[in-house]
Amino acid sequence: MSITKSNLINETAISCGVTRECAKIAIEQFFDIVKDSIKAGNSLEIRGFGTFSPKLCNPRIGRNLKTGELIPLAIHKNMSFKFSPELKTKIANSALKVPAVSNKQVQVHELAKIDSPRKNAHIR
Repeated sequence: MSITKSNLINETAISCGVTRECAKIAIEQFFDIVKDSIKAGNSLEIRGFGTFSPKLCNPRIGRNLKTGELIPLAIHKNMSFKFSPELKTKIANSALKVPAVSNKQVQVHELAKIDSPRKNAHIR
């Protein structure tokens, strides 16, 4: 499930005990700071979370998908994000907590569904 900007605003307002409008202003201000920092060529490091940094993409030859024509693409800025070691560890540890299900368990479960008298009651 994706979290939208609206969800982020609502969750921030609830967790901080402020109005939705106040949370919206704070979040939009944060996004503006990140954008302005990247535009200026600076990195923005948030300890324990990660680093937003500008990335220069080299010029290359692209292709117009409609016509197939080759088009030279100029050098341009992009943004990259690098996770902090703490966040990487939290993500990796949360992935380990998901119980693994073997194929054998899934097959047995599927067979139980097929053999169920209620499941096949409508089939004549």
